[in-house]
Amino acid sequence: MKNSIQKAFISFGFWTAISRVFGFIRDILLAAALGAGPVSDAFFVAFKLPNMFRRLVAEGALVQSFIPTFSYVDKTFSKFSSQEFSSYVQSIVLVFIFSFLVLAEIFMGYLIMGLAPGFISNLETFNTAKDFARITILYLPMISVLAIWGAVLQASGKFMPSAFSPIILNLSLILASAFILFFKSSFYIIAFAVPLAGILQLLFLFYWLSKERRVPKIVLPSKQTKSYGIWQKFLPAAMGAGVLQINLLVDTILASLAGSSAVSYLYYSDRIAQLPLGIIGVALGTALLPSLSKLETEKKDTLVKYQLEKSFVLGCIFSIPASIAFLIIPEILIEAIFARGAFIESHVKNVALALTAYGLGVPAFIGIKVFQSSFFAMRDTSTPFKISLFSVALNIILSVVLMRNFGFFGIALATSITSYFTLSIYYFLLIKIDRISFNVLKQFLKLILLGLVFAFVLFQIPYFFVKLNIILSLILIIFISVLFWFTLMILFKFIDFVSIKKALTF
Repeated sequence: MKNSIQKAFISFGFWTAISRVFGFIRDILLAAALGAGPVSDAFFVAFKLPNMFRRLVAEGALVQSFIPTFSYVDKTFSKFSSQEFSSYVQSIVLVFIFSFLVLAEIFMGYLIMGLAPGFISNLETFNTAKDFARITILYLPMISVLAIWGAVLQASGKFMPSAFSPIILNLSLILASAFILFFKSSFYIIAFAVPLAGILQLLFLFYWLSKERRVPKIVLPSKQTKSYGIWQKFLPAAMGAGVLQINLLVDTILASLAGSSAVSYLYYSDRIAQLPLGIIGVALGTALLPSLSKLETEKKDTLVKYQLEKSFVLGCIFSIPASIAFLIIPEILIEAIFARGAFIESHVKNVALALTAYGLGVPAFIGIKVFQSSFFAMRDTSTPFKISLFSVALNIILSVVLMRNFGFFGIALATSITSYFTLSIYYFLLIKIDRISFNVLKQFLKLILLGLVFAFVLFQIPYFFVKLNIILSLILIIFISVLFWFTLMILFKFIDFVSIKKALTF
């Protein structure tokens, strides 16, 4: 892997990891303040809309369709042209988002019915979710602008601001949760914390864009403004890049029908399962896209293939042990992280159950993120779009079938199974266009075999620490298991000290 991609991956991954640490603290305090009941169900559904939009836009459609086009315009024409292009995109997006915002505020009740049809039978939860959503949805125009600003910075080689920005949202929700816990504030403070964070995030990114002299303006779009085909790519990119988020939205809708607290069980388990995706998958995808876009423009297919294969293997090195941990020690993880305040023992068992189902799919979640980058770099959004249609349809069918027998566990399991089908389709399509080789499959299977050895060791470790405090026990389990896994990686030459040293040399 090229040094530039390694450095971008480490930079983005480091700040994303810090963000996830704050995200854990946020969820710990949310669990203590709200528990896993009607109020938490209402908030998580209300938060789902802006949060899903953040993932679709900030990590999906705008980034995946915007960055390759922005890079192409910047390289082919001029900095002025790319600046004009970013201003045009920002202005068009804001017009549509504000229009949607007004309609959403008016018809919020119907929107909640669509997101959580199971709430209709519980008027109190339904009304609380509707009130929360009218506040949290104010975040939408802010996150849209943040996505564009972050994409401009990434295309300019600045990855830290985009990765750091979510920390501000996490801090805002941490403070709101603390007010509920220690000052008995109204639950509504949680909802207001979301748009407040958006304002602070805008100020933060504005500072970095100003330093680069890259702040997009709000302009009056005209027919003469060149769009470079971005709108034809936007919707397919939204579906293609956001397939996991769309599947998780399906999970939420079905979970509202699966019984009380099911939405919360899936939310908390998804937060843990999303940790490797958020740090490794998003960091790899973010670091890869600008580089692959430039290589595709320069027709350097061999380097594209090399970088894609190395990135996929790197994703597997981190995702396979994480997946195994979610399968073997889910209750230890959930108890150590969430079991306090309103979060009781039954909540721990049910969230742990859901985590095993989501955890199974972690390598596939990350692999999809990596493979998608190749298509977006080629400015091909139609292929991911078609794959996502199949993925969503399969997820709905499997979720409905498995939910009948396994409840919320079946819903989460369907998402993981669907992800492996989706990953397989991407893989064979990339082989067909000579962007990847069968050697990657051999590497993947070799890592799976090493993962079985790791699983055996991890299964034994907790027995040595049963008498210790649960948090101390978890820290020791993680330390020993990480040391063991990376020893295996060095012994079997998946990692070498030379490449690590080069990547860390800035």
